[in-house]
Amino acid sequence: METKSAVYHPAPVLLALSAGLAGANWFFWPERAAAWATELAVIGGLAVVFASVARSRSGDAIRRAIAFAGLMLAIALSLKLAAALGAAAHDDVAQRATMVVLGAFIVVTGNALPKMLTPLSVLRCDAVRAQAFHRFAGWSWVLSGLALSVAWLVLSVEVAQTVTLILLPACMLTIVWQVVRLRRSRPTTRPAA
Repeated sequence: METKSAVYHPAPVLLALSAGLAGANWFFWPERAAAWATELAVIGGLAVVFASVARSRSGDAIRRAIAFAGLMLAIALSLKLAAALGAAAHDDVAQRATMVVLGAFIVVTGNALPKMLTPLSVLRCDAVRAQAFHRFAGWSWVLSGLALSVAWLVLSVEVAQTVTLILLPACMLTIVWQVVRLRRSRPTTRPAA
């Protein structure tokens, strides 16, 4: 009996929920029809990608990403709908919630990153440095995701946007710099036994 991944069922459910919420938002805000049509097109694209990797064993990371995307869309669309119905007290709740979930996704990805990267035996560089890079990249994403989530929870929207625009590119550039250093390093030669 074949076991299914834990993220196999939430992704299509979240995408269907997001599609329904986009339709409901379209009903309440017909003047923003282009935005809702774009949302539905994105959801449709995610559904096509999900269907193409649904039976693949190597598609767990993609299914997990689609589940997070569906969750972010469902949260944002449900909070927009709540605002349309007068149930939301603040206008920025949808943006904040989406960015907190994005931060959580970055944390989860950073935690899994050292386990997903190219095996050390395939790399043409020093294995010790490559392993250190894997850990560095993972920790960089975990800490960036945590900082992103905290920033969107406690700071004003304007400051949180500035932090996001500084934090994520800085993390990416630091990792790219480490990749360049790793590629330039030479494997250490070990004495013959």
